[in-house]
Amino acid sequence: MHWTILLKSDPEAKGNPVLHGLRMAASAVADGVEVSVFLAQEACPLAFLDEQTGAKQLVHQDLIHELQELGAKIYVVGLEWLHQSEKTLLNSSIEVASMKTLVR
Repeated sequence: MHWTILLKSDPEAKGNPVLHGLRMAASAVADGVEVSVFLAQEACPLAFLDEQTGAKQLVHQDLIHELQELGAKIYVVGLEWLHQSEKTLLNSSIEVASMKTLVR
């Protein structure tokens, strides 16, 4: 079984849907489910290294790293321009993907 989780909310949004999505992914991975998490729209900033990251985003990024250590794949979608530019600001463990990857 394979789960695809699409996170597109602002990491600071009321109700914290990004954190809930990441926790759901962690639960699935712990149960042996293969998981791919896609960061899109307002969740894209989680894919970048930023020294001025808030406390909530640090929690999200820590959970993303834990998911990767457990075998989940993390992608960022909608940043096709990154293919032509330097990716120094992008977290090296997160892959740039297109909507085609998400659909597959």
